[in-house]
Amino acid sequence: MTNIVCYGEVLWDLYPDKKIIGGAPFNVFSRLHNIGNNVDFISSIGNDQLGNEIIEHFDKNRYNYKFLNIEDNYETGKVIVNLINGEPSYKILSNVAWDFIPLKASYNDILNDLDILVYGSLSSRNKVSFETLKHIINESKFNILDLNIRENYYDFEKVNFLINSAHFLKVNLNELELINKLFKFNISDTYNLIMEILKRFNLKYVSITNGEIESMIYDGSDFEITKSFKVNSIDNLGAGDNFLAALINELFVEKNNLKDSLRIASAYGAIATTKKGAVPDINHSELNEILNN
Repeated sequence: MTNIVCYGEVLWDLYPDKKIIGGAPFNVFSRLHNIGNNVDFISSIGNDQLGNEIIEHFDKNRYNYKFLNIEDNYETGKVIVNLINGEPSYKILSNVAWDFIPLKASYNDILNDLDILVYGSLSSRNKVSFETLKHIINESKFNILDLNIRENYYDFEKVNFLINSAHFLKVNLNELELINKLFKFNISDTYNLIMEILKRFNLKYVSITNGEIESMIYDGSDFEITKSFKVNSIDNLGAGDNFLAALINELFVEKNNLKDSLRIASAYGAIATTKKGAVPDINHSELNEILNN
């Protein structure tokens, strides 16, 4: 059995007319759980109504919230979403519960035999959660960084540490270019840049998503590329999170090859965009239909 932990933010995206539970690490956790993996989630929520609703969501979906810390002094995380001419803009509130994820002795229950840790950059914005993350990184056998850069919440030192601590790096095309500039690679060719990033940071894998065009993965010897599946997208929220969760499952749990793993992950990401919500229900018949077309 592969023991997986996702670490970082769980929050509510507050739209003018609705709210949706989210946070990239939480979305990855949810999809991994729904696929059938042995996965836990470490985060903090406030002792408030929105926190209670997160616990209700965990209960409803039979998620384990043993490692979901409840903070009395900080509110549950929120993102204010405003729609301007149909396009969303996001305000991520600071000094919220997931900024203060404590290091607890109870984590030893899962850290003593932790195969895979999945984390992002946003949980490093506050020293408390960042220090906890550093400890967990050191306990994990294999670290997967879903960079998920958010404007105003990163700096060179933290990004450098996070990538250097990873074995597997997942980025989108914009984040790839940010790494290119931030670390002064100055490489215009995407494939050469990916190879140099893997070499510079001593990574085992680099995976890139490029929306509706393609996704790719490189492991130091093989470079696989798959075109994105053509679907009628209605909601792109969480597409990359579904992609990553499926890729983790295929590569490291099912022990599938690079090419098939990438294709299945791309299918999960595509199907997720055809439904409302970040982690919608996806059944095997839907998956088989898109893979066999």
